[in-house]
Amino acid sequence: MILIFLLAYAILGWRFGNWKDFLSYYPTLLFFIIGDLLSQFLLYDYSMWEFRTVTPIDDSLYLNHTIISLSKMVIQYTVTIAIFIGRLPNSNFLKLCWIILWTGIYGVTEGLSHVLGMMTYHHGWGFSWDILFNLMMFTVLIVHHKNPILGWLISFPIILFLFLYFDVPYSALK
Repeated sequence: MILIFLLAYAILGWRFGNWKDFLSYYPTLLFFIIGDLLSQFLLYDYSMWEFRTVTPIDDSLYLNHTIISLSKMVIQYTVTIAIFIGRLPNSNFLKLCWIILWTGIYGVTEGLSHVLGMMTYHHGWGFSWDILFNLMMFTVLIVHHKNPILGWLISFPIILFLFLYFDVPYSALK
């Protein structure tokens, strides 16, 4: 099932991605991936969510949380940036609509993943946190694209807030 989601993103990326300007938003893709890699590393023993296989095909490919996460980073995040940043509207109102649309797209895929058992929530995280996080994430991706230093500076207090709010124990860090 995970493979179907990734294939759908790849097809959408092929169809709607702005690949000719990709180098201009490549740094924002790296920022996006680094953020997820950092959360995967820091929260290795205290995950807020976990990906699981639900089909025999997924199992036969030996997919686990790490492989699924890395696959999402390579395919889904690359496509997301190629479309989300690659087709970013100019007006602030349309940018807000674009953020809400993409929060909805991620909400649908994450909600379906949860309902189908492909993703489980832990330690107080849930679907409503997914939505709030995605609203913030898409906003920060735009900020980073326009001003990378500001994007990083905004990210640190958000990370600190999440660590404190979800009471991540120091012992969970390696």
